[in-house]
This record gives sequence, C-alpha cells and structure tokens, in this order.
Amino acid sequence: MQNVLILGAGISGFGAAHVLLERGCHVVLSDLHGIADQKEKQALADAGAVISTGEQKKTLLNGMDTVIVSPVIPRENLIVSAALALGIPVLSEIELAYRVAKAPILAVTGTNGKTTTTSLLGQMIRQAGIPYAEAGNIGRSLSREAESVPAEGLIAAELSSFQLEFIDTFRPRAAVILNITPDHLERHHTMEAYAAAKGRIFENMGSEDSLLLNADDAYTPQFAEKASAHVYLLSTSAKVEEGAYLSAEGMLRLRIDGRDIDLVPEKELQIRGHHNVEDALAAAFLAYQGGVPLSAIRDALRSYHALEHRVEYVRTFRGVAYYNDSKATNTDAAEKALGAFHEPVLLIAGGHDKGTPLTSFMQCVRGHVRQLILLGQAAERFRQAAAEAGIDRIVMAKSMEDAVQQAAAMAEPGDVVLLSPACSSFDMYHSYGERGRDFKRIVQALS
Repeated sequence: MQNVLILGAGISGFGAAHVLLERGCHVVLSDLHGIADQKEKQALADAGAVISTGEQKKTLLNGMDTVIVSPVIPRENLIVSAALALGIPVLSEIELAYRVAKAPILAVTGTNGKTTTTSLLGQMIRQAGIPYAEAGNIGRSLSREAESVPAEGLIAAELSSFQLEFIDTFRPRAAVILNITPDHLERHHTMEAYAAAKGRIFENMGSEDSLLLNADDAYTPQFAEKASAHVYLLSTSAKVEEGAYLSAEGMLRLRIDGRDIDLVPEKELQIRGHHNVEDALAAAFLAYQGGVPLSAIRDALRSYHALEHRVEYVRTFRGVAYYNDSKATNTDAAEKALGAFHEPVLLIAGGHDKGTPLTSFMQCVRGHVRQLILLGQAAERFRQAAAEAGIDRIVMAKSMEDAVQQAAAMAEPGDVVLLSPACSSFDMYHSYGERGRDFKRIVQALS
C-alpha cells in the first residue's frame, strides 16, 4: 500500500496514519466530523498527512490503492461501498498491525470479558519481564503499539467484531473467543452475522496455532468445525480434554498434552464471579501458549484486581456494599455480574436501549435481585419486561442521584447495591466510564 485513505480520526485512525507515514506512504485522513485532538492533527499534518473533515465524497478515493477503516465505520458506509465496488481493498487497523508486527499476537475476542482478559494477559507478560504491548479495543492503537515490540516479545490484543470485520491476512499465534451473546445488532443486524464477524479471528490460523473456545457457548460447535487451528476448550463447569478449566475442588487448571497444570485456587483470585474465572483461565492459556513462565502466570492471577467499572467495589456504607459495573452495557454482562453475588442485591439498571431481548435477563433478575431500580431511556421497556416476568419489586428513578438515594434508603445491612445497567450510556452520559464515575461520586457522598 502506498496511497491510503483512512476513514475515522480516532485512536485507530491516528495510529494507522502515524505507522503509514513513517513508511513513506501518502496518507489522507478523513473524518465526517471535526478533529478534536488538535495536537494529533497538527503532528500528522506536519508529517505529511492530508487532513479532510466534513462531507465525505467518492472523490476521496481518487488515486487510492487502500482504504483503512476505524471500527465505527460500517460496511454500508458510502466510501466503503464505493471502494469495494472499485476493487480497492478495505482493511481494518488491526490488519495493518499484523502486517507491521514482529512479535506474535495473542488475541482476545467475545461479547463480554475481553478487556479483563487482555489486561490480565498483559500483566502476566509484564510479570515475566517480556517486552510486550497491550492494545486494540482496549483503547490503544494496535498498529502503533505492535510495531514497537521486538520479535522476542508478545502482543496482547483485544479485538471487537467491528475490527475483525475488515481483516485479510490477520493471523494470531493464539486466540480465544470468550462467549457470543446478543450485542451490536444495530451494526451486524443478525446474530449469525455478529458471530461470523467474531469467528474471523481464526480464519487464517493454521494447525500450529492455538484456538480456545468456550465449551459452554452455543456457537462453539460451529466455530470448532470451521477452524483449522488446534482447538482447545474453556470451562468452569467441567473438566476438558485439552484447554483450561476450573476443577470440582476449585482449582484453576490448564490441561495441555494430556497433563493437568495447577494454577491457583479460585479463592486466591481478587476478582469475583465465574465470568472472571473464565477470563482468568483464558488469559492464563494464552500466556502459556505464548511462552510465559508458569510462575509469572500464577503471580499475576493472585495479584490482579478488577478494572474500573467492572464489578468494582466502591465502598461499604451502613453495612451495605456498593459496586460499580457500569461496563455492563448488555444483558449478558449484567447477568454475569449478578451471578458474582450471593448476598441480596439492589440492582440499578437502564440507560440507552439497544433493543436486545430481555426474557433471560429478567429471569436472572427475578432469581438474584431483591429490588430493581430503573432509569434512563430503557426504563419503561425494562419495567414492562420485569412485570411480565413476575417481578413486582420495581421503582423508577429520575437520575443516577435519585437511583442511588432510593437504593440507600431501601438497603439493609448485608445487602449489595449494584450498578449493572445492561444498557449503553449514551442517553445520559458520553461513555460508560463517565456513568461509572458519576455513580461512584454519588456513593462516596452518601452520609
């Protein structure tokens, strides 16, 4: 590629532009909106990039041999459609990352748990003193980070379905698909298309590569049938022939080449819930496949703490524990958070409605939640679904402040107040992080 159009001036767009400019490419960076990061904009312009903002016309493709798209750019985009019609390759930034990377890539995808798994994997590699990068959907440009890692290092990559949609030769050394549950149907339209996008993670992997699939996930059989990689299984409910599992006595184990490898007891983990045990097992498997010593894997498992906004303990006030799980932007993530608690839960849920089915979620709420507190755009649809599921312990809140105050008034010592919205945040906040920080601010102010 010599003449490249990059669509989208976000983290991945900026990263791709820097990487390509360093390689002497002619780069046009186009964004439908203005570019907020003026420092990056100026640095790229000084390096020779052509910056284009505002209306995107097909003339942007004139003279271009490649288009690189940011994750937010769908296949239906006017420029993407025109490029494909003209036979111009359309690639994601992670494809560029693979082409410039010298070190093996250990890749993580799935609906939920990606960031925890990738972050824990990064800690294992760091603990071993191995050169590494931790990037991708986790919030850092994979191409920009990958090119700086030497061949003897490792790259921990979190990958979304959006990023995987436009790969070509991308091939990780080892990969995991943690789970597939309804999400992003506004982009992919059907579960089949969403699962197919996730499944692209292994389409170029060969028999010498390692693919870990969740033994309890409905899509695993079809993935296993299609994969040319060596398939291993992940389970927290049963022993597996090859892969990673939680034993009946509560030991995290790898099973490789017919032998069991003890890692750590579940009780020694600092993160709660079976979903986090899955993430820990997945990270340990990838690290082991990457050659990370077992001592570093075990040390990281024992010392790793939950990331912000992921079943994050905030404080205990009047005997009630408050947890921030603002990252739960879909129902499956919220169900998993509820499963982490044996105590009575007062659940704060709702936000921007993705329109996903609620039947399974409300059955989980009925079994785990003493009081349901709803807010945001989705509140009324959630209330109706809860009522249809036979839940009558429902209150409506006008704001996050109102929700926390109502929860505090109803909670009793020994209870848990959990923010796990099962919705994205865009009706009330700019991001799940802003939502979580607001929740924590309000909880810390309780007196």
